[in-house]
Amino acid sequence: MNLFRVLRRIARGQTLLRVMMNESFGNFTLKGKVVDVGGGRSPDYFDYFKKENMSSIEAVDGSISGIDFETDRLPYGDGSVDTVLCANVLEHVYDYKHLTSEIHRILKPGGLLIGFVPFLINYHPDPHDYFRYTSEALGKMLEAAGFVDAKIETVGRGPFAVNYNNIVLSVPVFLRLLIFPIYSVLDSVFLKLRPEAKKRYPLGYVFGAGK
Repeated sequence: MNLFRVLRRIARGQTLLRVMMNESFGNFTLKGKVVDVGGGRSPDYFDYFKKENMSSIEAVDGSISGIDFETDRLPYGDGSVDTVLCANVLEHVYDYKHLTSEIHRILKPGGLLIGFVPFLINYHPDPHDYFRYTSEALGKMLEAAGFVDAKIETVGRGPFAVNYNNIVLSVPVFLRLLIFPIYSVLDSVFLKLRPEAKKRYPLGYVFGAGK
């Protein structure tokens, strides 16, 4: 990560997790008809994706339409959507099997689900906060819903990044900017000594899976 780019985004109020999630979305390409499940109105992560032959982006969210992801069908026909986004949503849905099966239903054959779930972060109800998924759990969930070729990547660094992310919004902006380079150096030293530990301190996981 570029230090100055990260500091600029932290200064704008983003957590380290948000910065790293958005960066990871830059590895994906949005194509065709895109449905954003649970992202609310105008999420900033759309600025980071590559875009190719896009026809539309539509949002489906309880705050917009009152939809209940645990019980309601998504308002699209079978095999009618090219790309589905589902970022920071699954941890808030108790019946995740219903939602993942609905996403699979509306995707066209060859369509793509792109998602993100947090892991080592604070309790954050919206209105509830039920789960923290490991990469193993995500893989089994996606396979059970019928997805194929799932690719799950760890987003994070080391234990100091986890600590920083969980305190960053509790301190003034100038202090966030002041201490981040210190935490970054400490993580770099820690991971030099224990490079295998990076997988033990995920801030979250970004994933893509096909139909």
